[in-house]
Amino acid sequence: MAKFSKQPFEYEDNLLKSLLKYGVHVILILYILRKKRGKQGVVEPVVDIRDLTFTYSENSIPALIDINFKVLPGEFVTITGDSGCGKSTLALCLAGFIPSAFPGKMRGTVCIQGKETGEYLHGGLSGIVGLVQQDPEAQLCTLSVKDEVAFGLENLCFASEKIRENVQFALAAVGAEALLDRKVHTLSGGEKQRVAIASVLAMNPSLLILDEPTANLDPHCTEEVLRVLENLKKKRKTSIIVIEHRLDRLLPLSDRLVVMKRGRIVAETIPAVNGKPDALTTSAVRLPPVSSDEIRPGVSLLQTDRISNNPLLVVENLSAGYEGKKILEDISFSAYPGEIIALMGDNGCGKTTLLLALLGVLPLLKGKIFFGGEQISMMKVNRRARSMGLTFQNPNHQIFENTVLKEARLPSFFLKDSSCSEDEQEIMHFLEKFDLLQYKDKIPFALSLGEKKRLTLVSVLAYSPKLLILDEPLVGQDRDRLKLLLDALLDHSRKGGLTIMICHEPAIVASWCRRILFLEKGRLRINAPTEVALEKLSELGRDEYLPPYGYTGLTYGERMPG
Repeated sequence: MAKFSKQPFEYEDNLLKSLLKYGVHVILILYILRKKRGKQGVVEPVVDIRDLTFTYSENSIPALIDINFKVLPGEFVTITGDSGCGKSTLALCLAGFIPSAFPGKMRGTVCIQGKETGEYLHGGLSGIVGLVQQDPEAQLCTLSVKDEVAFGLENLCFASEKIRENVQFALAAVGAEALLDRKVHTLSGGEKQRVAIASVLAMNPSLLILDEPTANLDPHCTEEVLRVLENLKKKRKTSIIVIEHRLDRLLPLSDRLVVMKRGRIVAETIPAVNGKPDALTTSAVRLPPVSSDEIRPGVSLLQTDRISNNPLLVVENLSAGYEGKKILEDISFSAYPGEIIALMGDNGCGKTTLLLALLGVLPLLKGKIFFGGEQISMMKVNRRARSMGLTFQNPNHQIFENTVLKEARLPSFFLKDSSCSEDEQEIMHFLEKFDLLQYKDKIPFALSLGEKKRLTLVSVLAYSPKLLILDEPLVGQDRDRLKLLLDALLDHSRKGGLTIMICHEPAIVASWCRRILFLEKGRLRINAPTEVALEKLSELGRDEYLPPYGYTGLTYGERMPG
């Protein structure tokens, strides 16, 4: 048989002219030839979105506008953009939850493996598309880790042996084998995130979508998860979409970087050419501010003397836990007015437990806490809360009101000694500053994760507690809003306030925190100024806790690449 010519279908067309006398059978043969050539020459996309616009039923402004987007088999795509720009909504469309589970007006098409999502039977996409949501607790539905990871496989009717095999693989992939027999409600936020990722990995989907998968993970676990994603891409040709603000570790894995803004895809790029990032990639990467002028406030804070030599907070031999299990043991440290202290350590090491013990949410098993020179170990939570402002790792745990404005006011109403028009003005100022004023009459639960995080911080800042206790406050923030939050913490510090925050971002810790408390298996392993603490972490081989460009003993501004 003659070879195909360079002109598409020229061979078949000539054959058709010469063999028409053989009837319709020739037409059928040519149709098959054309289909075969199409399959050989064009790769069928796993995702094909065309002219997608979606508006939630309670909103007048579309969450997505004219989205056109394709993902090929084995392609790794990273999506980034401002907080609230529509990234998570796009993920819900890809997984088929929109419009079936979220009412609204949808125009355009979303096809997965050549078929519109609306054409799949209920649950038909569950073995094809795997979605790890922003809030891991929202998708955990069983009591034990073993049952949670096996849940999807059981519903897809996998054989028992295959279920055991996949559960073991998935937990090992995220470094969570030790969690197999744990109860879900006893896990830390980072451990829950690992289990959520494992439960999706176990089903081996063709398309894996992860919405800020590293948000609650410590640096070590982040590296483990990213290695798994790299292997899935290379060995199993899984198509992967990751939605993230923290891009420094993701870009080397990504085939494409997609940038969204106000519901639209505004740019696409290949993250690196010849090993050098282009201008779009550089501007999209979420790092602490990179110019000398922007860095200087953090560095000057590290180098200044203490506002007072009298500690505001003293912890002596603290031990704490829950349900009869000791999580923290013999923790002792002092903290001074004006300090911003980073609390670091692997997931499950007791960081959140320490914050809850400081506020009195968890009773002490042993030890004492002094605040402003007064022993508060037996003081009730409502009294401590007047001087200590806590934001939870999961903002949904402390949102109670039906509008953003009411939520921002709520702590001040109960915890501030007086209320006046100036307080109202300050709350409105914080809402405007943190880009939340436009939502003041909206339901808080309709906000994105990053917006909820900012709202809970506003509600605490509004009543001016001396001590801020913040559990991963920077999660879900784009570059600009990250700078707003850090500036707010710096302003609190300059006024003599103390901040203790859990933070998994070494670059930010290096430039904005005066001291590091590093926990390891429930004990305080390091309590030192930032520079000294980073040197100790390097000596311990914990390089994942060092800034990504390497620690040299210089100030952060001097270490930044030119």
